[in-house]
Amino acid sequence: MPRGTGFGRWREALAEALRAVGRFGAQALVVSLGVDTFEGDPISGFGLRSEDFLRVGEDLAAAGLPTLLVFEGGYAVAQVGVNAVNVLEGFAQRAG
Repeated sequence: MPRGTGFGRWREALAEALRAVGRFGAQALVVSLGVDTFEGDPISGFGLRSEDFLRVGEDLAAAGLPTLLVFEGGYAVAQVGVNAVNVLEGFAQRAG
């Protein structure tokens, strides 16, 4: 995706990927979780905000698959923890 891609388009791509996973019939989901898509990340140039990562977690949980999140990083050091926790919280809230 091009630099500057915001959450709306990014989320559409995630939904498309999760639909493909569903069509494939996967029995589990392994997510390489990088939060370098954060708007303040000095390297990636994406436009996700901290609250968007809650939605990411919710969307991953909605797939209804056993899920392993493997942390890959992010470079906006002050926000990495917040963004990673937001994914986990969103996932937990949706998964119940």
